[in-house]
Amino acid sequence: MINKKYATILAAFAVTCFVAGNAFAANGKFTVQADELDYDMKTGIAVGKGNVVLIQDNAKVTADNASYNSKTRSGVLSGNVVADRGTEHISCDEFRIENDDVFSAVGNAVLSKEGKRLLAPRVDYVKSRDYAETFGNWARLMDADGSTVSAVKIVYDGQSGIATANGGVTINSDARKLTGSADKAVYDTKKDGYVEMVGNATATQDGNTIKGEKLRLTNSNVVIADGNVHVTYIPQQEPKKEEKSLEKKEIAVVNKRTVIERA
Repeated sequence: MINKKYATILAAFAVTCFVAGNAFAANGKFTVQADELDYDMKTGIAVGKGNVVLIQDNAKVTADNASYNSKTRSGVLSGNVVADRGTEHISCDEFRIENDDVFSAVGNAVLSKEGKRLLAPRVDYVKSRDYAETFGNWARLMDADGSTVSAVKIVYDGQSGIATANGGVTINSDARKLTGSADKAVYDTKKDGYVEMVGNATATQDGNTIKGEKLRLTNSNVVIADGNVHVTYIPQQEPKKEEKSLEKKEIAVVNKRTVIERA
């Protein structure tokens, strides 16, 4: 049987480790469950082993095990970690709490908020700045409209809505009918935002392709290109009175392809 102070310590742990650093309401009701609970009053370390469940109001955190040091305000959730509150979600193998402001989701990390999802082997998050940074050899940012940015590394600034992707960047957006690739990309996730691609940049939209050292694409379908620009443009065809086979239509489009090159 756990005492009231231990329950308070575990509640503090729940408050600290909530989804992406957003704390539970300080005065909300909470419950703590685990197969085994231990608290060392001397060290300030609380440990929950087996089927740990932390609940407060509309928020819930589950894990195989949990530990928290009330003196250093640091701790770890480990094993099948899942945290949810409203539209916010975290899942990972291990969730590390460095302090009240810095957190790390490690191992198959998925962080979701307001329709956006950030996936990577590891994601570090700074609550005060609403700043996330990925670590590992891959990362993926998925926007609410289904657009996806993949790269070796992604840094996302939640305050500005700007995501910066580096290394083998690929972009796929059904909403914009756009695919692209570059060495680096800056993606403004706001409604009227833009995509800026730098280094060996290529973008294809509605069958038209543009290449350059730097491309900037806006939601108004305006493309600004700089550096060794190469454009492949397929003009729109007028409807034909007589029906022809799909194969003939495709050949007609290819034969009308126009290539413009500018040094």
